[in-house]
Amino acid sequence: MKKKTGKQSQPAYKGIYSMTGFGRGAVKSPYGTVTAEIKTFNHKNLNITCTPFEGFFLLEERLKEVFEKKLVRGKVFVRITRDGGNETGTLRNISINEKVIKDYLGRFKNLQKKLAIPGSLEIRDIIHLPGVMEQTADKREEKLWPVIHEATEKAVDDLMKFRIAEGANLAKDLVKRLVKIEKNIREITKEEQASIDEYRTRLTEKITDATKTKEIDKIKLEEEVAAFARNCDIAEELLRLGNHVEVSLSVLKNPISDVGKKLDFIAQEMHREINTIGAKAGGYSISNLVIDIKSEIEKIREQLSNIE
Repeated sequence: MKKKTGKQSQPAYKGIYSMTGFGRGAVKSPYGTVTAEIKTFNHKNLNITCTPFEGFFLLEERLKEVFEKKLVRGKVFVRITRDGGNETGTLRNISINEKVIKDYLGRFKNLQKKLAIPGSLEIRDIIHLPGVMEQTADKREEKLWPVIHEATEKAVDDLMKFRIAEGANLAKDLVKRLVKIEKNIREITKEEQASIDEYRTRLTEKITDATKTKEIDKIKLEEEVAAFARNCDIAEELLRLGNHVEVSLSVLKNPISDVGKKLDFIAQEMHREINTIGAKAGGYSISNLVIDIKSEIEKIREQLSNIE
């Protein structure tokens, strides 16, 4: 009996990524714990939206570099939060200008004396006067970016685990549907010949009934059957459809960049071929098989909208 190595099994379809997912990363710093949360959804391009964070109004531009390394497509929503906790680190300094206060008080006393105005100023009145309190950006604000960067990197790594696992599930589902289409193609090929034989039998019976004799012009009969076969010939369409299925399976097995876009283009071609087959081929059995294939192609295209 073989011993288990303890290694985790790799995804069955490595390189297939879902565009939907969630990731989270947190980093402790002197300014508190910075947390990055990422949600991604379907989108034809890479689009990043970030909730404004304290003083970092151009954060989206900085974060683009982080995402562009690992993401190709998808709408990305990023939320950065900071939990200060009991940390003493601050992002802004608040200062009180005592010189301005003394100047205000001196002028108010002179005005009060000159105009005989009663009353007195309180601290709540003073702090709201222009220039008394000043809020200045701390140099540590820029130092917080590396912490945000690290938290985001962790969140992206967490996100990729989700997207890889979901991508493998999507690939398995696509393969299952493509294999079903392959099976239906084989069935249609069989039914096509059966349809021609059935037409020959019906035509023979019709001619026999019309002439009230069993003596049939076999040459004309075969000409009619041949004409029917030409009009209903779907061999080329079936061949192209089978090739599209084969290429799709190959792409899933050995994925390249823009897998979702390439497979969606192939699926469009598959849909065109099956429409032609449905228009040319006759018979109840073939029609049912055509409907089944169309249904599978539609489901494939739905799934492909989730693949990067």
